[in-house]
Amino acid sequence: CALVTAALSEAIASLPTGATLEAFSDDPVAHILVKRWCKDTGNELVAAEKQNNGWRIIIRKGKTA
Repeated sequence: CALVTAALSEAIASLPTGATLEAFSDDPVAHILVKRWCKDTGNELVAAEKQNNGWRIIIRKGKTA
């Protein structure tokens, strides 16, 4: 769902390079979408952990993001 990556783009925009962002999503394919989004935007997927009600995702902002 584009809402996952749109929300991440908005949330990470104001963070400095190297900062981490923790997000939660109940989208069953969030980890796949976020992995692709990180590759496309120059960010790093630090962790994607399956939880009972969705995914806990940690992203590090890259230099080009």
